[in-house]
Amino acid sequence: MQLKHAVRPCLWVVGLLALILSSQVSFAQQYSWEGDVRNAIQESRFADAAKALDALDVSGAEQTQKEWYYELMRRIRIEFRQSESEVKEELAKRGYDNSDAQMREWESKRYLEMRPIDGTRWYFKHAVDNLERLAPEIRATRPSGTSQFRLNNCAQMIKKSDGQGKLTLGQANVFHCVATLPANAIPAGEVVRYWAPFPREWCERQQDVKLLSHNADVCEIAPKEDLQRIVYMEKTTVKDKPTVFDYSFQTTSYAQYYSQEYLEKTVKPYDVNSDVYKEYTAEYLPHMIKTDAMKAWADEIVGDETNPVKIVSKLFDAIDARFPWASSNEYGTMFCIPEYVIREGHGDCGMLTLTLVSALRCEGVPAKWQSGWTMKPDGECGMHDWGEVYYEGVGWVPIDMSYGLMTSDDPLIRNIYKSALDQYRLIINDSIGCKFTPERKYFRSEPVDCQAGEMEWKDGNLYFNQWSFEMTVEQERLD
Repeated sequence: MQLKHAVRPCLWVVGLLALILSSQVSFAQQYSWEGDVRNAIQESRFADAAKALDALDVSGAEQTQKEWYYELMRRIRIEFRQSESEVKEELAKRGYDNSDAQMREWESKRYLEMRPIDGTRWYFKHAVDNLERLAPEIRATRPSGTSQFRLNNCAQMIKKSDGQGKLTLGQANVFHCVATLPANAIPAGEVVRYWAPFPREWCERQQDVKLLSHNADVCEIAPKEDLQRIVYMEKTTVKDKPTVFDYSFQTTSYAQYYSQEYLEKTVKPYDVNSDVYKEYTAEYLPHMIKTDAMKAWADEIVGDETNPVKIVSKLFDAIDARFPWASSNEYGTMFCIPEYVIREGHGDCGMLTLTLVSALRCEGVPAKWQSGWTMKPDGECGMHDWGEVYYEGVGWVPIDMSYGLMTSDDPLIRNIYKSALDQYRLIINDSIGCKFTPERKYFRSEPVDCQAGEMEWKDGNLYFNQWSFEMTVEQERLD
């Protein structure tokens, strides 16, 4: 992605403040005490939040909600675990100014992410890495631009396509996944339950889905209809031995490209009474929002434009220009992801996607989430999120907000990810925060997305930092 400027218009700053304030009060609380607790956590006053929670005498669902806030603070501390001295040391190691004055400046500009938890500065675990992505004076010294491999593949997607969504560049994929719980992480003889990521089957870009192998004592594939698809497995722990879930599956994946010209000429006015339109232009709280301030921001960008293809293009360009990619806090630590993006001025792939989806829904353009993994030709896989936009008369069209504009003088290549996806995708999720089959008992580690899966045992959830997940792929080009 090309280098982007950090300067934002004053109008944008005003909209930012309005959005933060309006979103904080627009999400209705289940219980009267939650507002004060949430405010304390947002302001990093964890001791005050804990004191308020300790004083509550509640039961049932209300007790579960109380327990969630304790867990939320625990998870935030995991994300913000670097001390000020550790960050200073890392800055010096990389040759950057680590003076208090410089650090305060970077913090105030949201380039160096910090939370003053109960009066002590704690930094995000990827704070220095993100500083290099966000601070303009550092970014200007680092390599930027789209890789030649991706540019070449984009050119092939366009060359092979009819511009009307024809499937091209098919490849057969065999994925190998390994989830490992270290030895003695829980007592021997206990059953570990694992909801492992598994491919969706409805999307034409992903076909021939089949489970090939597994080593579990119990293995059940969730229904095709589940929007967050998993294969459920169980294994019993053995003393002094890691518990390893090893499984493989296959897919056939395709690239799909729609030209902007074709879409602009083909789309029809929306049937605002259709089920698709109603569902995918609605709020889906707390991460797909339609607050007055979000709509005012989207309106400012869109102006008088009425063609949905051009509306998408304008919002895509604005988000691409204003919000560079950066490593994210775990989604389960955020009250509202689009609010975080706008407040902090950056986001990862899923966060930028949710910001785009929220803005599009505000503008009456149906849009949704999609996520899973990307593949590299060398067999490596990486977690990734993207989306789809619904156009009347065409159907669902893929879009990748975080890939953004390609660094190319060819406008077709430059704008390709406004209406295309490459063949290097594994689709696991078509929504966020869905129930699994079978359902879990405890809090999910990732309550929004599902890419590495979820683990628990009879006494609780097994958080991400307690186990590991690896995925590799073998690929064979079909055309």
